[in-house]
Amino acid sequence: MINHHGDLRNALVASAVRLIEASGPGAFSLREAAREVGVSANAAYRHFDDKSALITAVAADGFARLAERMRRAMASASAGRGDEPVSIARFKAVGGAYVGFAADHPEIFRVMFGECGAKCRSAEPENPEAETPWTLLGQSLDALVADGFLRPERRLGAELKAWTVVHGFASLSLDGLAATPTQRERKAALEALLDFTVVGLCGELPTAR
Repeated sequence: MINHHGDLRNALVASAVRLIEASGPGAFSLREAAREVGVSANAAYRHFDDKSALITAVAADGFARLAERMRRAMASASAGRGDEPVSIARFKAVGGAYVGFAADHPEIFRVMFGECGAKCRSAEPENPEAETPWTLLGQSLDALVADGFLRPERRLGAELKAWTVVHGFASLSLDGLAATPTQRERKAALEALLDFTVVGLCGELPTAR
């Protein structure tokens, strides 16, 4: 049982994340999350009206963690990779981080894009200035325009096009429908898919200038 250190709301979210990752969103209750944290159910209900509200908070936490993973991947890609331009590497790093998060946290990923995740995405953000997966993708696309790889007239709506590709691959992989049974095959397929996406957006696969 986990001791409570004064931040019960976040402790309950962390507990729910662990329970969902272990058994799926249908296999836990708000009472169980409270019990794991070491508080009464009544204490938990002061922060969340019901299980659905807690799962919505789990989805919000998932998007925050995904954004952090994407930020780290972009920072790492900034060092450049051989003949690949930095802006291309950063764009591909965003997609790779997205698929990697889904592979590492499949149950949370499904929650994020389920009904409770939709509630989370439609709610007013607590911090409007916070970077999100969507805004980070937008930054990487803006960099492609700035570097002359993506024409400005093709920039409009590019987030949706790129997101659709990587989300589809992530979902198909989780469902075992991507025909990539080994990690090496999945990595190779993802790299090819990201190159395909760059060509689709930019018209070619750029190399360092």
